[in-house]
Formats: sequence, structure tokens, C-alpha cells
Amino acid sequence: MEAVSTYKQSLFDVALQHLGDAQKAFDLAVLNGRSLTDDLGAGEVIIFDETQKNRQMTQYYSVNALQPATALSETVDIPGGINFMGIEIDFIVS
Repeated sequence: MEAVSTYKQSLFDVALQHLGDAQKAFDLAVLNGRSLTDDLGAGEVIIFDETQKNRQMTQYYSVNALQPATALSETVDIPGGINFMGIEIDFIVS
């Protein structure tokens, strides 16, 4: 079978949505020749083994229209202010 990734999905998200088990991400990585940490683009085709599917969980995701997307974004907001400053990094002691 094939799954198409959506924006900001990781292999773990695809495994949850289409196989019902995040641990199956390891199998997806091997089957698709990918690393677990590879960024997936929206619309990428991921091949999976239908026999590994947890039907109860995948039905839950389908019925509730859940599409987990937990991949990191390109930019990360770093909080600022005195509570987040590092001495000699952005808080200079003179």
C-alpha cells in the first residue's frame, strides 16, 4: 500500500496514521530507504506493509479525520529576555 505525507509529517506521524503504531516508523524507514530523521515533504509517497496495520487504531484516525503532523519547522522561535539569557553569550557581564 501507499500513503501520501502531508505538510510537517514525519515517518512517525505516517506510521501512526496509516499503521496505527508509531513503532512501525522503523519498518517504514527500512522499507522506503529513509532515515527516521529525514524530513518528508508534502505529497511524498511512503510505501507500507498492509499486514502490519492495527485496524482499530487506523479506523480511529480515519473516522476522526486525524492527520498527525509533528515534524519540526524550519525556523525555531527562541525566547528572549533575562530568564533566557546565557552569561557571556547574550548577557554580558562587565
